[in-house]
Amino acid sequence: MSTPVIQTERLTLRGWRNSDSEALYRLNSDPEFVRYLGDGKPLSRDDSWRILAVLAGHWALKGFGLWAVELTETKEAIGRVGLWEPHGWPAIELGWGISPEHWGKGYATETARASLKWAFDDLGLESVISIIHPDNHASKSVALRIGESFSHTEKLKNINCEIYKVTRQTYYK
Repeated sequence: MSTPVIQTERLTLRGWRNSDSEALYRLNSDPEFVRYLGDGKPLSRDDSWRILAVLAGHWALKGFGLWAVELTETKEAIGRVGLWEPHGWPAIELGWGISPEHWGKGYATETARASLKWAFDDLGLESVISIIHPDNHASKSVALRIGESFSHTEKLKNINCEIYKVTRQTYYK
């Protein structure tokens, strides 16, 4: 399956390319960007390339995944957004991450809304969750802005996480 391309007002959500490896490495090596991801430690160039391969492969295996987020005007890759469901995950997760230099511009909310609409309209999902570190107040705000609400706390990979959720029924109210 080829990765669909979604245009928002300012951004392009597109499939990953080998040429994105440097942009993804810049994100994954930025302490601010990774603070609430995994163990919170920056990744090496090699680890970041492996993440790129996983992101591209998720689309092939599941028919959905995380898109590269690109500024439409400049073609600069500034983040990632989309659906994620690795083995053992509690449900299909909607996740987002924008480069810290672009925080505060509404890009996370813009891309998360587009991803959520695609999840319900194109995939026909009944619900999605977002798994958020308890200290990540910015992501909690995005979750609330796109219509998710706090569901429960769950331990994933030895980290206590807050689970936010939205159903198709609530989304289309």
